[in-house]
Amino acid sequence: MSHLDDMKHGEFLMTLRDADIFPDASDTADIIWKDRPTSKVVLFNEVGEIALLGNKVNSFFLLPGGGIEQGESVLDGTKRECREETGCEIEILNVLGITEDFRSRDSKHCISFGYSAKVVSHGSAALTENEADIGAYIKWLPLSEAVALFTLQEGNVKRGEVKFYNTCFNILRDSLFIRRAQELIKG
Repeated sequence: MSHLDDMKHGEFLMTLRDADIFPDASDTADIIWKDRPTSKVVLFNEVGEIALLGNKVNSFFLLPGGGIEQGESVLDGTKRECREETGCEIEILNVLGITEDFRSRDSKHCISFGYSAKVVSHGSAALTENEADIGAYIKWLPLSEAVALFTLQEGNVKRGEVKFYNTCFNILRDSLFIRRAQELIKG
Protein backbone atom coordinates (compact mmCIF):
# COMPACT_ATOMS: atom_id res chain seq x y z
CA MET A 1 0.00 0.00 0.00
CA SER A 2 1.35 3.44 -0.86
CA HIS A 3 1.69 6.08 1.85
CA LEU A 4 -0.80 8.30 0.00
CA ASP A 5 -3.47 5.58 0.13
CA ASP A 6 -3.13 5.17 3.88
CA MET A 7 -5.73 7.69 5.00
CA LYS A 8 -5.87 6.42 8.59
CA HIS A 9 -3.12 8.98 9.14
CA GLY A 10 -5.55 11.88 8.86
CA GLU A 11 -7.03 14.33 6.45
CA PHE A 12 -5.12 16.50 3.98
CA LEU A 13 -4.60 19.91 5.58
CA MET A 14 -2.45 21.90 3.17
CA THR A 15 -0.67 21.84 -0.18
CA LEU A 16 2.30 24.15 -0.74
CA ARG A 17 4.13 24.99 -3.95
CA ASP A 18 7.08 27.28 -4.62
CA ALA A 19 4.69 30.02 -5.80
CA ASP A 20 3.02 30.02 -2.35
CA ILE A 21 6.33 31.02 -0.75
CA PHE A 22 8.51 32.62 -3.40
CA PRO A 23 6.89 35.44 -5.41
CA ASP A 24 9.07 34.95 -8.51
CA ALA A 25 8.83 31.15 -8.64
CA SER A 26 8.98 29.70 -12.13
CA ASP A 27 6.48 27.35 -13.77
CA THR A 28 6.69 23.74 -12.56
CA ALA A 29 4.57 22.07 -15.28
CA ASP A 30 7.44 19.99 -16.71
CA ILE A 31 8.74 18.57 -13.42
CA ILE A 32 8.57 14.84 -12.76
CA TRP A 33 7.92 14.67 -9.01
CA LYS A 34 9.52 12.09 -6.71
CA ASP A 35 7.43 11.21 -3.65
CA ARG A 36 9.15 11.65 -0.27
CA PRO A 37 7.02 10.52 2.69
CA THR A 38 7.98 12.09 6.02
CA SER A 39 6.51 12.39 9.49
CA LYS A 40 6.62 15.14 12.08
CA VAL A 41 5.83 14.95 15.79
CA VAL A 42 4.54 17.47 18.30
CA LEU A 43 6.22 15.66 21.20
CA PHE A 44 5.18 16.47 24.76
CA ASN A 45 7.39 15.77 27.79
CA GLU A 46 6.26 15.11 31.36
CA VAL A 47 5.70 18.82 32.09
CA GLY A 48 3.76 19.60 28.90
CA GLU A 49 6.62 21.18 26.94
CA ILE A 50 7.20 20.25 23.30
CA ALA A 51 10.47 19.28 21.63
CA LEU A 52 11.85 21.58 18.95
CA LEU A 53 14.89 20.78 16.85
CA GLY A 54 17.39 23.59 16.42
CA ASN A 55 20.92 23.81 15.02
CA LYS A 56 23.94 26.09 15.13
CA VAL A 57 23.75 27.04 11.41
CA ASN A 58 20.56 29.11 11.66
CA SER A 59 18.18 30.38 14.32
CA PHE A 60 15.09 28.44 13.20
CA PHE A 61 13.36 25.60 15.01
CA LEU A 62 11.42 22.67 13.56
CA LEU A 63 9.55 19.65 14.86
CA PRO A 64 11.37 16.33 15.24
CA GLY A 65 10.77 13.82 12.48
CA GLY A 66 12.00 12.96 9.04
CA GLY A 67 11.89 10.58 6.13
CA ILE A 68 10.01 7.30 6.14
CA GLU A 69 12.23 4.57 4.72
CA GLN A 70 11.21 2.22 1.91
CA GLY A 71 9.21 -0.69 3.37
CA GLU A 72 8.78 1.04 6.74
CA SER A 73 5.30 1.83 8.07
CA VAL A 74 4.53 5.49 8.71
CA LEU A 75 4.15 4.89 12.46
CA ASP A 76 7.37 2.87 12.73
CA GLY A 77 9.23 5.57 10.79
CA THR A 78 7.72 8.27 13.00
CA LYS A 79 8.88 6.54 16.18
CA ARG A 80 12.34 5.82 14.73
CA GLU A 81 12.90 9.41 13.57
CA CYS A 82 11.76 10.79 16.92
CA ARG A 83 14.06 8.37 18.80
CA GLU A 84 17.03 9.28 16.56
CA GLU A 85 16.57 13.06 16.89
CA THR A 86 15.39 13.36 20.50
CA GLY A 87 16.54 10.14 22.15
CA CYS A 88 12.95 9.59 23.31
CA GLU A 89 10.73 6.56 23.01
CA ILE A 90 7.26 7.88 22.25
CA GLU A 91 3.59 6.97 22.37
CA ILE A 92 1.40 8.44 19.63
CA LEU A 93 -1.53 10.41 21.08
CA ASN A 94 -3.31 11.94 18.09
CA VAL A 95 -3.27 12.09 14.32
CA LEU A 96 -2.86 15.74 13.29
CA GLY A 97 -3.23 15.28 9.53
CA ILE A 98 -1.26 15.25 6.30
CA THR A 99 0.38 18.05 4.36
CA GLU A 100 2.05 17.94 0.99
CA ASP A 101 4.40 20.24 -0.78
CA PHE A 102 5.94 20.32 -4.19
CA ARG A 103 9.57 21.49 -3.97
CA SER A 104 10.61 22.28 -7.52
CA ARG A 105 14.32 22.81 -6.76
CA ASP A 106 14.63 19.13 -5.78
CA SER A 107 11.67 17.79 -7.83
CA LYS A 108 10.26 16.43 -4.56
CA HIS A 109 6.65 15.86 -3.62
CA CYS A 110 6.89 15.74 0.18
CA ILE A 111 4.00 14.06 1.96
CA SER A 112 4.18 14.79 5.70
CA PHE A 113 2.20 12.88 8.32
CA GLY A 114 1.70 14.84 11.55
CA TYR A 115 1.15 13.37 15.01
CA SER A 116 1.13 14.44 18.61
CA ALA A 117 2.88 12.12 21.04
CA LYS A 118 4.16 11.89 24.58
CA VAL A 119 7.56 10.83 25.88
CA VAL A 120 7.57 7.31 27.32
CA SER A 121 11.28 7.27 28.16
CA HIS A 122 14.38 9.41 27.60
CA GLY A 123 17.63 8.23 26.06
CA SER A 124 20.41 9.52 23.84
CA ALA A 125 19.84 10.95 20.39
CA ALA A 126 21.47 9.17 17.43
CA LEU A 127 22.01 12.09 15.06
CA THR A 128 22.97 11.63 11.43
CA GLU A 129 26.41 12.87 10.40
CA ASN A 130 24.81 15.95 8.81
CA GLU A 131 22.74 16.70 11.94
CA ALA A 132 25.86 16.39 14.11
CA ASP A 133 27.87 18.59 11.71
CA ILE A 134 25.35 21.45 11.99
CA GLY A 135 25.11 21.11 15.77
CA ALA A 136 21.51 19.86 15.97
CA TYR A 137 19.98 20.03 19.44
CA ILE A 138 16.59 19.76 21.14
CA LYS A 139 14.95 22.66 22.96
CA TRP A 140 11.83 22.04 25.09
CA LEU A 141 9.27 24.87 25.18
CA PRO A 142 5.75 25.28 26.56
CA LEU A 143 3.22 24.86 23.74
CA SER A 144 2.12 28.51 23.91
CA GLU A 145 5.74 29.69 23.49
CA ALA A 146 6.25 27.28 20.57
CA VAL A 147 3.11 28.64 18.87
CA ALA A 148 4.43 32.20 19.33
CA LEU A 149 7.87 31.20 18.01
CA PHE A 150 6.37 29.59 14.92
CA THR A 151 4.16 32.64 14.32
CA LEU A 152 7.37 34.72 14.21
CA GLN A 153 9.10 32.18 11.96
CA GLU A 154 6.11 32.17 9.58
CA GLY A 155 6.36 35.96 9.38
CA ASN A 156 10.05 35.63 8.48
CA VAL A 157 9.14 33.24 5.65
CA LYS A 158 6.35 35.49 4.34
CA ARG A 159 8.67 38.53 4.34
CA GLY A 160 11.31 36.58 2.37
CA GLU A 161 13.78 36.67 5.27
CA VAL A 162 14.43 32.90 5.37
CA LYS A 163 17.25 32.07 2.95
CA PHE A 164 17.08 28.29 3.37
CA TYR A 165 14.79 26.85 0.66
CA ASN A 166 13.58 23.68 2.44
CA THR A 167 13.32 25.47 5.79
CA CYS A 168 10.65 27.76 4.33
CA PHE A 169 8.40 24.80 3.53
CA ASN A 170 9.24 23.08 6.82
CA ILE A 171 8.37 26.11 8.97
CA LEU A 172 4.92 26.49 7.39
CA ARG A 173 4.21 22.76 7.70
CA ASP A 174 5.40 22.44 11.29
CA SER A 175 3.55 25.58 12.34
CA LEU A 176 0.31 24.05 11.06
CA PHE A 177 0.94 20.80 12.97
CA ILE A 178 1.69 22.71 16.21
CA ARG A 179 -1.52 24.74 15.88
CA ARG A 180 -3.50 21.53 15.20
CA ALA A 181 -2.06 19.97 18.38
CA GLN A 182 -3.01 23.10 20.34
CA GLU A 183 -6.59 22.94 18.96
CA LEU A 184 -6.92 19.31 20.08
CA ILE A 185 -5.85 20.22 23.62
CA LYS A 186 -8.32 23.10 23.78
CA GLY A 187 -11.05 20.77 22.51
